[in-house]
Amino acid sequence: MNEFSHARKVVDQFKQLLSSQEVQCLEDEHFDELVLLIEAAIDAAVLDALEKTADRMEQLARETRHLAEKGF
Repeated sequence: MNEFSHARKVVDQFKQLLSSQEVQCLEDEHFDELVLLIEAAIDAAVLDALEKTADRMEQLARETRHLAEKGF
């Protein structure tokens, strides 16, 4: 599931928590904006996790190179 689909699912579940009157008071545009905000938050969290993983991989590569050069 991509970020947009997941964000749409979260908003759909959120709408189920609202009463019919509350849903009617909000326009589809507002829910679409909420989808975009959630999608952006997911993207930011994924990129942060990827960056941390890349940093750790770089550290492990340095440590491995050091061990290889040292001969264990």
